Amino acid sequence: MEISIQFKDKEEFKMGVKAGIPIFMGYFPISLTFGLIAKNCGLSGALAVIMASVSFTGAAQFIGVNMFAQGIGLSSIIITTVMINARYLLMSFCVANKLTKSVSTKIRALLAFGITDEVFVVSMTKQELKTSFIFGAQLISHVGWVTGTLAGVLLADILPKSISNSIGIAIYIMFLGLLLPAVRESIKIAIVTVIAMLISSIIYWIPLLNKSIGNWRIIITIIAASLIGAVFLPIKEGEDNE
Repeated sequence: MEISIQFKDKEEFKMGVKAGIPIFMGYFPISLTFGLIAKNCGLSGALAVIMASVSFTGAAQFIGVNMFAQGIGLSSIIITTVMINARYLLMSFCVANKLTKSVSTKIRALLAFGITDEVFVVSMTKQELKTSFIFGAQLISHVGWVTGTLAGVLLADILPKSISNSIGIAIYIMFLGLLLPAVRESIKIAIVTVIAMLISSIIYWIPLLNKSIGNWRIIITIIAASLIGAVFLPIKEGEDNE
């Protein structure tokens, strides 16, 4: 496959790398935590690094490892991560629309792999988006994520078990850090969050439901809460979400 990313535009590539350095600095400590948690959940170091390399999606990786540690089946893990990452499909469309029509489908597919929330924001700030710029931002971001995971895997073998085991709480802190700002800014998001908590708790605490639904609890909770929010609490165009 011929890769024809515009390396000839070295200045744009350098600008992309420069724009991605803050992302690198943010990704490294988070992925380091992922490496620690992955090892403590029973994944091999090699598998954790491979997962970080080919998945490159923080929330889905953390949830996937957590579900793996709970003994949840592979099919449930795959469906859950696909649902969590569905937003990247829309982000990829937006980025693709900013690229020139001369960019081939193969290159668009390659760049779509590296789309993350932070890379998307950086890309959208460009008036004229070039493949060399976005590739530079994605490359440095991906390096930060993979090297951080590797550092966490290596650190897990050095730290005392009592310390490395306590790192597991970081996954809950991370998700709270992602959730709380959105809840504070939007009453609708807060309501949907509470609904999701109630649905998950009901399924978990009612023996009949827990037995029949089992590993599908997270998936059913996501679908049910999302549908309720979309039907009864839609966010209209131009609404300030408050």
